[in-house]
Amino acid sequence: IHHLSPMGNGPWICVNSPAIPLDLAESELFGHERGAFTGAVEARPGKFEMAHNGTLFLDELADLPMALQVKLLRVLQEREVQRLGGHKTLKLNLRIVAATNRDLRQAVAAGQFREDLYFRLSAVNIHVPALRHRPTDIPILASYFLQRAATTHQKEIAGFASDAMSVLQNYHWPGNIRELQHLIERATLLCTGDRIRAEHL
Repeated sequence: IHHLSPMGNGPWICVNSPAIPLDLAESELFGHERGAFTGAVEARPGKFEMAHNGTLFLDELADLPMALQVKLLRVLQEREVQRLGGHKTLKLNLRIVAATNRDLRQAVAAGQFREDLYFRLSAVNIHVPALRHRPTDIPILASYFLQRAATTHQKEIAGFASDAMSVLQNYHWPGNIRELQHLIERATLLCTGDRIRAEHL
């Protein structure tokens, strides 16, 4: 979506929502000026500002605390941000892509996610079925993760033996793509030959 869009040459900024500590969330997303709080020894742009003229990816959006959802809604509606401790309003030009593994409509009904934020973000919804429901994607994704892991760990591995690919395609994948990614990385580390075999999985 990012690379094929008119903003494809702009920055691609990822935010792992659950990993942001609540007390640092505003600073992380919206930036801060020097002296805005204890420890703010220099001005720093937030993720929104960094994504200007590009794409901001909010991963696991449903895990954002309610207090932060209110502030996020305002930034999305106004397309502008103000750093903590700052007075200048920065206009933004960016695309927002958000992902979650939870049903946001159910979260809204349960009072765990703001309805207005849900409607603001749901201009275009793309439902990606679980990996177990798209077995033809497994060889493509496994090869991609293998290439990446082999490069990272400086190993020359050509691909998968047929028994290994059979294991991958017949597994249920409760942990979805992240489980596949971590399994391939581990197998890459364990592999001593030029192909991943079933025993490495």
